[in-house]
Amino acid sequence: MKSLFDRTRVYAVLDAPGVLTDGADGIAVTMTDGSTQKLGDCGYDDFDALCRAYANQPYDILLTVPALDEEQRTQLAHCAIRHAMWERILFVSTAHKTLDALKAAYPEARISPICGDEMVRPWIYAAYMGAPAYCMDAKEVLLEADAWGCPTVDRAHNANVCIFAAGAEDEDTVRALVRVGCDAVLTHDTAMARALVW
Repeated sequence: MKSLFDRTRVYAVLDAPGVLTDGADGIAVTMTDGSTQKLGDCGYDDFDALCRAYANQPYDILLTVPALDEEQRTQLAHCAIRHAMWERILFVSTAHKTLDALKAAYPEARISPICGDEMVRPWIYAAYMGAPAYCMDAKEVLLEADAWGCPTVDRAHNANVCIFAAGAEDEDTVRALVRVGCDAVLTHDTAMARALVW
């Protein structure tokens, strides 16, 4: 099964200083909820600076957000508007009500729910939310994969929904994700992933 894109995309996970983005199609960052300040967590000022830095770069941004209230969603939206980044940011979250509210207030926002293995038909849920993609752990994607493909990927593609897989950190995992038609891989090693998906 082929990706819905022209090829499987590679996103560099920015969660440590000095992460190389060579060969990446995009970057993946996590916004902090204010309760933690782990290395790599991104606050609003950090995100604004990130958008400013990447506004003239060819990267898309996959932004994982926590549950946000209306004021926080507005602040986030203003950042995307200020830097003309709406079409290049994919807002990702396990807080599906936040994504619903963001999409309702800003229809141009691109959203992607994080779907765990407890969801029976995540592609239907993503399509219902108007999401172009949903995110899963690479192990969950590959758990059902076999020599003939991956039913979850096939069903998602039939609903015109992409699958982004996090945790693609070794060659075997990346190869398997490409083989089953995964649309994007999130990795710390973009050079390795890019070499496998050209």
